[in-house]
Amino acid sequence: MKKIAVICELNPPHSGHERLTAEVREKHSECAVIAVMSGNFVQRGEPAVYPKHVRAAVALDTGFDLVIELPSALALSSAEGFARAGVALAATAGADTLAFGAECGDLAALKAAADAPDSGSPIMRSPNNLLAVEYIRAAHGLNLDFLCVRREPGVSATAERGKIRESGDTDAMFPENLDVAVLSRLRRMTAEDFLKIRGGTDGVAERTAKFAGTAAGIAGLADAIKTKRHLHSRIRRFILAAALGITREMSVEPQYIRVLAANERGRAALREIEESAALPLITKPADAKGLLAFESDATDLYNLGYADAAKRAGGAEWKISPIIR
Repeated sequence: MKKIAVICELNPPHSGHERLTAEVREKHSECAVIAVMSGNFVQRGEPAVYPKHVRAAVALDTGFDLVIELPSALALSSAEGFARAGVALAATAGADTLAFGAECGDLAALKAAADAPDSGSPIMRSPNNLLAVEYIRAAHGLNLDFLCVRREPGVSATAERGKIRESGDTDAMFPENLDVAVLSRLRRMTAEDFLKIRGGTDGVAERTAKFAGTAAGIAGLADAIKTKRHLHSRIRRFILAAALGITREMSVEPQYIRVLAANERGRAALREIEESAALPLITKPADAKGLLAFESDATDLYNLGYADAAKRAGGAEWKISPIIR
């Protein structure tokens, strides 16, 4: 079975994702479309607006057949690291093609930028062009084809999150929901602890240690840490990495394939993946507590952001099975 992977966050799913899967299906009607999706924390250094199983369920309605998780320790990476981990997971799951949206929609131009010795090309100034270039670079040496779809102007996850915020949806998660949970962890850390966290170069670790004890929230802490040479997204990722204990020694490569959702075609793809994958395939979290220990802690931290006390109970990672349709 042909397998086409889309590295994504679905934060939240929107019409652009539907258009992408529709174009993939138009060109390859019998393929399995696999979402390699960030879990409860996303690349921009924030909690996902909805939990991973909710987004995975919607993904099946958006045209995906199978959803596998990009673990939080890998999702909370630079564009290069995010792409490298996503491509590695897609390849391990047996994908033969990567599909992605990009502002320019020009695969040849994206490949040329990927081959350039520096990253000064104007094409890299758009966020999805940048990710597309990093996907192409990460796939170097792998037997992967590419399918590029031009992104529609005006359709963005940022705009959709803004609408969700304005709606007052109490089930939505925003960074400020985690202010207390994150700061309580950071305030127990020493300056030496921060130096062990991935991404703490250029004074970021030292500045986080300096301001974590007095900041009133994540946004204020990020503002205090940031200097002209730091992007806000990098600072936000470091704050969450510190709260989660993502150290420099932790692997930047996928250690397993974790299933979040699948339909009938996705289940057929899973049977093939199980026969050939070089990594453990996890469909029952309770049977893989060793591999998922870090992700369980990440989910527990995420859930502390809910106002509803019932949703803040620990151990949720072991209680939610994949969505099967």
